[in-house]
Amino acid sequence: MRSSRVNFTAGLAVVLCLCGPGAAVAGPARSTVWIEVLREDGLRFNGHRLPRNGEGMGVVTPSREIATAAHVVWGARAITVTDAQGARLAATVAQIDDRADVAVLRVEGPLEHFAAIRVKPAMAGERVDAVARVPSGAVPRIASGVVGATRWTSYGVPVPLIFSGIKGEKGMSGGGLFDAAGELVGIIIRIDRPSGYLTALPIGELCARLSRCAARTEPEKAPPAPSAARVRRDGRG
Repeated sequence: MRSSRVNFTAGLAVVLCLCGPGAAVAGPARSTVWIEVLREDGLRFNGHRLPRNGEGMGVVTPSREIATAAHVVWGARAITVTDAQGARLAATVAQIDDRADVAVLRVEGPLEHFAAIRVKPAMAGERVDAVARVPSGAVPRIASGVVGATRWTSYGVPVPLIFSGIKGEKGMSGGGLFDAAGELVGIIIRIDRPSGYLTALPIGELCARLSRCAARTEPEKAPPAPSAARVRRDGRG
């Protein structure tokens, strides 16, 4: 665990130093994207039936990729993302971890605005924000809450989650959990039952599991084969 945290911090140093011209750190609204998915009928994710036409959210990371929840894009035949400016781009799954319910997407086009990633973990009692899903063309709405716990257990996810204190709404899965300064602290993966509050995977956990938080400065090489059998690239199992 210590080595993973060292690697995560080193990756952030790369982000801070090497983001090239045109890179722009943005707040929650501008770094958030809306995701639409088309998949075959009858697919399930960890026992739950998925809709043929799915929706969710995601956050642009310093690598100019999109972090989201795995169940949002699981088994997708087609993925379309819409950014804050209304541009629609095709996307594909770059890497996915169904156990932690997190995925990273690569898009066919530029993404100029990305979220700053906070190194310090979320703390109980601090204020956090999330972008609520709104109709196409509407001004993004920010929902706020207070972190109730940082080691929350939910639906068998094998790592502790952040209990956000923000009421969940349909379509918010995969969106970012941000601190008061607008820095990314987690990816929303669940609406806790029966409370209805959002829970999020800590962003440090995503960075350590998928190694996707460093900025792109040159064409990417093919990522190494995953060491865990449960980590898959195509979302189809």
